[in-house]
Amino acid sequence: MDYHIYQFEDEENEVLESVKRFDFLRGLPGGWLEYSPPRKVVGYGDGSLYTDQGKKYGKHWKQTSWSGSTPATQTTAVTNTGEIPPHFINTGILRGVRNALRHFGAEVDDTSGTGLWCNYYTRGGDIIAGHTDDENYYQRNYGKEPLFVSLTLFEDGKLGTEDVARFQIKVNGKWKEVKLGHLSLLVMSGGIEHRVMKYIGGKFRKRYNITFRTPVKREEDIIKNYRFFSNFGRYYRRTCVLYVPKKCFADDIGDSNLGDLIYDRNRNVCVRERGGKEYKMISDGSYYEKVLKGHSRFNDRLIVRLNLPVDRKELMEKIRKKYGENIKSPPVSTTSVSLLLMLED
Repeated sequence: MDYHIYQFEDEENEVLESVKRFDFLRGLPGGWLEYSPPRKVVGYGDGSLYTDQGKKYGKHWKQTSWSGSTPATQTTAVTNTGEIPPHFINTGILRGVRNALRHFGAEVDDTSGTGLWCNYYTRGGDIIAGHTDDENYYQRNYGKEPLFVSLTLFEDGKLGTEDVARFQIKVNGKWKEVKLGHLSLLVMSGGIEHRVMKYIGGKFRKRYNITFRTPVKREEDIIKNYRFFSNFGRYYRRTCVLYVPKKCFADDIGDSNLGDLIYDRNRNVCVRERGGKEYKMISDGSYYEKVLKGHSRFNDRLIVRLNLPVDRKELMEKIRKKYGENIKSPPVSTTSVSLLLMLED
């Protein structure tokens, strides 16, 4: 069975009213900056564990980080994590999600479904391109494939499958349309390619989609757990701190520690908060300039810091000593600064 659709019972539409309070944004920078998610998005989950009854416990990440852009791996974008909103947990939706997983035959524990990718389709042209969700930082179901649960909510709160979104999965090399009605819970393997097409015909209905995903457990691989929450942070949450190399400054700044600087994207300068000294940033059309401007779009007080002088090999030795010798070296998108921030969190 590749997928199955379950129905969540919610006569008062408490889940819908709860999701309407989420902090959705449009235009956040993606991995290549130019390709922002073509819809409104927000992400929730900080690594905490939850019982079926919604009790939160365990260690959590305060911040996560990733390279500022795919071609600019010498930069590091830091985002504040956001706990799953208590008003959302209190609706009982997490218990419903896990019950659907159990009925599907999945392995379920207090880690299951604790990472929320949230999408809000407000325009007929809002889409998600064809993709899979089977990265190695997703928990494998019985060691095989990762599973996720997709909750569909239409803003009008009407049940039925009329004028629903054009959600499609690829079966035997061909795209198949799957009708997802209001309050439907789709359980599916992350290895199945899927997409949302532009809306055509009928009456467009604004739609929320919340996908519940499961990270690799902290005790199994701390870096993969960190990468799980960092990955959706770079697409679904606004940047609060950006670490950059010296080449991002137009003038020679020497070897001094500049501390926290506030980036002014309109004037392309960084300003020392205390003392007011300004530092001109590069203006050469490079990816480093694009990283500065892209990550400041949703934060008028974006903090810019110089990269920290850290040795990646030494960092990995410390991480393995603290968390286990079986941890593999992560790809360059988890920068050396990211590893240091993870180790110190």
